Amino acid sequence: MLNKNELLSRTNLAEGRFLRIDELEFTDRRGVRRRWETTGRVNSRGAATIIAEIVPDGKLILVRQFRPPAWQYLIEFPAGLVDPGESPAATALRELREETGFEGEIVSVLPESTSSPGMSSEKMTVVMIRVDGNRYRDGLPPSCQDENEDIETILVPKTGLLDYLTRAAAAGDGIDAKLLHYALGCSPS
Repeated sequence: MLNKNELLSRTNLAEGRFLRIDELEFTDRRGVRRRWETTGRVNSRGAATIIAEIVPDGKLILVRQFRPPAWQYLIEFPAGLVDPGESPAATALRELREETGFEGEIVSVLPESTSSPGMSSEKMTVVMIRVDGNRYRDGLPPSCQDENEDIETILVPKTGLLDYLTRAAAAGDGIDAKLLHYALGCSPS
């Protein structure tokens, strides 16, 4: 019978305003002693990723923004950190309004998941939002982004998402993996 993994120590190597780096020392289920470097969030329960669809238009609300860790512009779903005392659903509504100006209603909140488990302990919750397109017939609403954000709102037909992302990547934009996986799931086989 194999034993379960056991955490022996967690040593903080560095900590900033939003992230920390720890070294874990543990024994694996076979009893072998191991070390692992990991990142995690500081002062946040994780992030909310927003899949917002404009109905009846069938368009997804996406964002394009410069991401310093990747050192390029990325096409992504709107997203944001869950503030202390805030639910992922409340974060999703707040972040959609702040980043894009759109408002909508929550359709579903999916189970919490990990976005990059080989590197980070960050938790992510996907929140599905429906936006009434009839409210926005006069164009894109104004956003109220944070001072450090430079976000462009992009509306993409759900049926043409994979083609759009392929063209954006060919033009030099990065594509967030969550968005690419979603596009693959929406594409006809």
